[in-house]
Amino acid sequence: MGLCLFTANRLGELLLSELDKRNFYPDVVTYIRGFQRTSLAKDLGTFRKQFNMTFIAANSAFTCENLPDMSDRTIICVDWTKDFFKGADWDVVFAHPSLLPAYRGYSAITEQFVRGVAVSGATFYKQGDRIDAGDIVSSKQIDINYEDYPSDFLEKYASVCADFIVELNRKGLASYHAVPQDEASSFYLQRKRGKDSIIDFNRDAFSLYNHIRGYSRPFFGAFFMHNGQKVTVWRATTEKWQGDYGEAGQVLEVSDDGVEIACGSGSITLTEVEIDGKVYKGDQIPL
Repeated sequence: MGLCLFTANRLGELLLSELDKRNFYPDVVTYIRGFQRTSLAKDLGTFRKQFNMTFIAANSAFTCENLPDMSDRTIICVDWTKDFFKGADWDVVFAHPSLLPAYRGYSAITEQFVRGVAVSGATFYKQGDRIDAGDIVSSKQIDINYEDYPSDFLEKYASVCADFIVELNRKGLASYHAVPQDEASSFYLQRKRGKDSIIDFNRDAFSLYNHIRGYSRPFFGAFFMHNGQKVTVWRATTEKWQGDYGEAGQVLEVSDDGVEIACGSGSITLTEVEIDGKVYKGDQIPL
């Protein structure tokens, strides 16, 4: 008996670093470089020296010749294709970046930031008949502070996942009492697309700040158009919480901190943006 970790992308990179800190080196399965076409994709080959790694390029365990038999092992999936093991009679545990049954599906991190969620978490659940709906093995609360961005959450989440993986290996899956999810409290999310991230300055400053945070790195970024150019906003702060300070989208002031812009209510200061591939900060932002 043993444990095998399936992981990929930026989260996988953070997770393997956390496991390395804990001197725990499970077998790892990941995608080959370039297989996933996403901004989150990472080449985990840099961890070859520490971990025994298998690289695959198929969407199904049953079509990949290089995947070994896993029937005698516990499989833990962190940021891995959710229906990868569908129909497999194996012990599979998935990690999800929310306190299930809330925020099932894709884009859970972005959605929680956009909605201003302050109390999130990591949930580890057994594979079920529906995505993210299996019995919960364990969960842990992760707070989202007002100044946090998704990159901060991912670091906290990776640390929690690493702790659970070490514990799971030590205790064994049979030692956990899995609990069914409350279906009455559950809801699914749609995958976020580029147009979902468009910045509407007619919104209030607080909502707009959460919107910008939700799409920030490592995601594709919230944006607006200015003089025919796409302006991606990576960082911002709420300047004035509410009130009428000018026409929505109007530049109010340029300071060392950045560019203050009027919102439908209140104002927000853009502190880091990207235009034509170049990043600008503070008073260097050309708006």
